[in-house]
Amino acid sequence: MATAATVRGTKRAAPSQSPGDEDEVDARCGVHPRGRAPGEIRRSFAADAASAAQPEEPSTSSSPYVQPANIHVAYTSKQIDAYVRAEFYPNDEEGDSSSDGGGGIRLVGLDVEARPSRVKGVTHPVALVQVTTPDNRGCLLAHVYGAMGLSPPTPNRPYVPGSAVTKFPPLLARLLHDPNVLPVGQGVAEDLRQIARCFPEVTNPGVPKGGAEPGCRRGAFVDLASIVDFYDVPASGLGRLAQHCGFSDVSKPKSVQVSDWSRTPLTDAQVRYAAQDACLSLWVLERLFAIYAPPGVNLHTWASAFAGCETRKDVASRCKRLDGVIDVTMRAHMRARLERWRDEEGDANYVKAFRKCSLALARHDAGVDAGERGVNARSTLAQLAQFLNVRIRFDHARDRNPDGGLKGGPNGGATATCILDDGETIGRGRGVNKKRAIMEAARDALRHLRATKDGEWWCESLVKTLRGHEDAADLMRATGGVAGGLEWACGHGDGGGCERARSGVAAYVPRNAA
Repeated sequence: MATAATVRGTKRAAPSQSPGDEDEVDARCGVHPRGRAPGEIRRSFAADAASAAQPEEPSTSSSPYVQPANIHVAYTSKQIDAYVRAEFYPNDEEGDSSSDGGGGIRLVGLDVEARPSRVKGVTHPVALVQVTTPDNRGCLLAHVYGAMGLSPPTPNRPYVPGSAVTKFPPLLARLLHDPNVLPVGQGVAEDLRQIARCFPEVTNPGVPKGGAEPGCRRGAFVDLASIVDFYDVPASGLGRLAQHCGFSDVSKPKSVQVSDWSRTPLTDAQVRYAAQDACLSLWVLERLFAIYAPPGVNLHTWASAFAGCETRKDVASRCKRLDGVIDVTMRAHMRARLERWRDEEGDANYVKAFRKCSLALARHDAGVDAGERGVNARSTLAQLAQFLNVRIRFDHARDRNPDGGLKGGPNGGATATCILDDGETIGRGRGVNKKRAIMEAARDALRHLRATKDGEWWCESLVKTLRGHEDAADLMRATGGVAGGLEWACGHGDGGGCERARSGVAAYVPRNAA
């Protein structure tokens, strides 16, 4: 017969369930609905670090989410520090960091919750810090709001960081600074900053105070968002990531998310929600590792390669510099990804330039027909040069007689040439003065380019289709196949359609990736 889930430090029973929810009760108390304990269906993080096992094949079937067997809810600093000491520093009685007895990198799920602010100008501090054990079988729900004796702020009495009589639990603060403990979560970097803003005694959590040990780096956290960006995972947010990784039964009720986390004791729904948010981060990390990690790299080596990266810009910088990435396989893996990003960036820029040039020519033709001021070949050439990142310049000279004098007197004619940046002359023109000569050269150059660059720099059939279209700009921003369902036949691609004009713009990559 199933027993109640272990929820230590609260003196209250585990979240109750209706008679029809026996499976969920079994999952919380450590017995899987199919009769297996969580440890039997979950790979050990410690074993991953020791054995450097090959990643598993991606699973196409959904897996049930199993809540940790031991959910520890603590409302006092003594209870919080006792749990941290027992789980992370069992051999450390005097606060000596050298005697933690762990060794190596340890991954823990981390999340925070705060009471939502419904009054303008009132910000509530962090109320709950959720931390899992490295094996993901236990989860600490540290109610720091109650442990520090905080009171609800008001517009006339706002919360002042550092004003609490009781300081932040010291061992929990030490855990957040431990360079060998990497908190994992979706947006975990912002969670750590939120803790630092609310509690000044916890300065820069996730950043080692006295330097990192070998293999560690400043910014000790693993943000799932950076891994999602690195592999272009088609999901964002912890809930959607869980669905992508096969955890189809994960539920994140909005009513619980915006509930009052500062009150004590927490409700059964809050306990389940908070524990799920922290533990699910490690589950998702493990599943992403099985799907995307290169062969021969263990979980801790793979995850630590993304430590300290928060945005795609950070990931691109890590791939470029490889700072702190020691494993040879991961270094090659990240270099290959950077090269792919560069190729994607080049393709995306090319497609964007192709579409912009087609639209610019369509507007040019429509403006010339309508006699609009400011629409001329020279201004259009300037736009094309900007879009294509090429240089188009004009050289001019006054017409002269054989003896060297100006032909026709001081107000004689002039000639002009239009030259591409590679030295190719693409247009010539003559006029009664310099300005007229340059305009004629620009018209000649535009005619030459439209005859020779069709299908390479733009699509004339697409230009004709967009000409005078009211929604032309919106159609060119479409990222799907044929923009707006328009069809054209220019012979630039298979089936009589221009592949470049039809191409969707590749996913965004940072400007500094190259």
